[in-house]
Amino acid sequence: MNSLTPDIIENPFVLRSYGRTELAQLYHPNLKTESAWRALRHELELCKPLARELRAQGYISSQRHFTPRQVRTITQYLGTP
Repeated sequence: MNSLTPDIIENPFVLRSYGRTELAQLYHPNLKTESAWRALRHELELCKPLARELRAQGYISSQRHFTPRQVRTITQYLGTP
């Protein structure tokens, strides 16, 4: 290993159920929990096709977790965190 190469092990993103703040922190790791959630929620609302698809999958803004299907949909629109 080159001494200039950072000794970081990258964990691939796992498609599973995520708490909303947990997923938000993956997308916005430099923000505090609530700020990360507000940022992700804003992105979900801004992307109208994503918002429509999530609602069709049963998403409501007060839910605390995203299902694996909803996470897949989010990553299709926003990319993997």
